[in-house]
Amino acid sequence: MTSVEQDTDLTRMDFSNPKVLECPYPFYKSMREQAPAYFAERLGFWIITRYDDCLKAIRDPQVFSSKMGFRPGSVPDEVMRIYDEEGFGDLPDTLVSNDPPSHTRYRKLVDRAFTAGRVRQMEEYMVVVVRELIDNFIEDGRLSVMRDFAIPVPMYVIADQLGVPRSHRDKFKEWSDAAVAPLGLLLSDERKIECAKLAVEMQHYFVEVFADRRANPLDDMISDLVTKEIDGTPLSTLELLSILNQLLVAGNETTTSAIAASVVRLSQDPDLTELLAREPGKCDNFAEEILRHESPVQGLFRMTMADAEIAGVTIPKGSLVNLRYGSANRDERKYECPETFDVDRANASSHLAFGAGIHHCIGAQLARREIAIAVRELTARLKDIRLVEPERLTHAPSLILRALNGFEIQFSKR
Repeated sequence: MTSVEQDTDLTRMDFSNPKVLECPYPFYKSMREQAPAYFAERLGFWIITRYDDCLKAIRDPQVFSSKMGFRPGSVPDEVMRIYDEEGFGDLPDTLVSNDPPSHTRYRKLVDRAFTAGRVRQMEEYMVVVVRELIDNFIEDGRLSVMRDFAIPVPMYVIADQLGVPRSHRDKFKEWSDAAVAPLGLLLSDERKIECAKLAVEMQHYFVEVFADRRANPLDDMISDLVTKEIDGTPLSTLELLSILNQLLVAGNETTTSAIAASVVRLSQDPDLTELLAREPGKCDNFAEEILRHESPVQGLFRMTMADAEIAGVTIPKGSLVNLRYGSANRDERKYECPETFDVDRANASSHLAFGAGIHHCIGAQLARREIAIAVRELTARLKDIRLVEPERLTHAPSLILRALNGFEIQFSKR
């Protein structure tokens, strides 16, 4: 047991400490038991850690508003200059950082792209994507998991759906990382400036794509967006950029993290790997359980629009609140033996990894299928999966995401 696991004194909880972020679960447990609605003075916001309390807040957008955005901490003047002078300024609230009725209008535009029926129609196509990636490394006996599998699986899929070239994968990933990095609240000013430059670079790239699709529409998501209207008015360039940015991020970040965590789980449990190889139908529930157990999005913010009572504590109006999904998904009140990974867990799919309610992740169905297919195809063709230098396995420090840094595995072919 590490010192982080032993020290669960909430007065010493510091999410700016990489060791705490690497293993936050003991602190989550202490908060659920001692202070389920906890005000973190060092951070300046409330943390909600129990499942039912998080769900209550999610389902009450009138009190727990998303329109405040993510409050990405202090912003250097140079960042604002880059956005205003080199980019397109402040983008409007459309999806994640918006509330009804405005949110509802935008959401209807994009929901149709990710319906369960459409995702089912994509099943064979996603299998081909995964198998081709496995073909590229199967003879090597060794895999750089993030670079050559966990990142390209969802990135290829979302690039194909948007209608942009797969060959730009590395740039899309760089842009996506730059979009989410400031949300973690732990960046240096230098990195914030770098992220702003990358965000503006992405804006200019997609503005050109928008213009091309207006003139030459194709059967892809961007063509669909540029030709649609809200109340008889086409989406503006700023609205399109806002939506596109969120689709790009939602289409790959959490799925990449979950696939990578799945590979780690398989390396740690050879019996589970063999079970999934024998019974591939269990890969669907495996995907739900990895999402519950690892929670790629550890928490998202809300702003209270009125005094709110959570767990017997009054949270004042105007408070910043972090709904800690990573803790809710391990709440003992909801899940039996929550720290245990159980591929047969009956209620695994009730997790909050994708949020819930009106802000339930647009790409949740797509992500579930990508994870399940990735695990199914891996276990069908690989065995004896082993981490290379397991002691060096770490997560990128972030208050929002739980994403693994690059790592390698060795394996044998079946």
